[in-house]
Amino acid sequence: MSDAKPKERELTGFYAAVQSGIWLVGLAILFYTNNWFPGILVLVAISGITQAALQMMAKRDEEKAEVARSARQAVLSVPANCPTCGAAISAENVVWTGVTTAQCPYCKAAIPLKA
Repeated sequence: MSDAKPKERELTGFYAAVQSGIWLVGLAILFYTNNWFPGILVLVAISGITQAALQMMAKRDEEKAEVARSARQAVLSVPANCPTCGAAISAENVVWTGVTTAQCPYCKAAIPLKA
């Protein structure tokens, strides 16, 4: 029996810098006030909460980037002419009904996107 948990990703880039900044500022405050206990416990709690929030933000940004990549790929795969009415079409003038689905702006037929 295995407990399949989603793997926790490490923060990178801006998000890692924010997390590091929280620790640096928190430790500086603890040194200045010389209030190590319970100050270090508060710092650990704040760090844990912000890490969870930053991981959610990083995951959301990654999902947005994936949608943008797939949309760019779909844009590149629009045929030059509508297979139904023969009208000249492009990625700019088709009606996008989804990330990977489009309609002809003239006859409203579904356009098969090239892979």
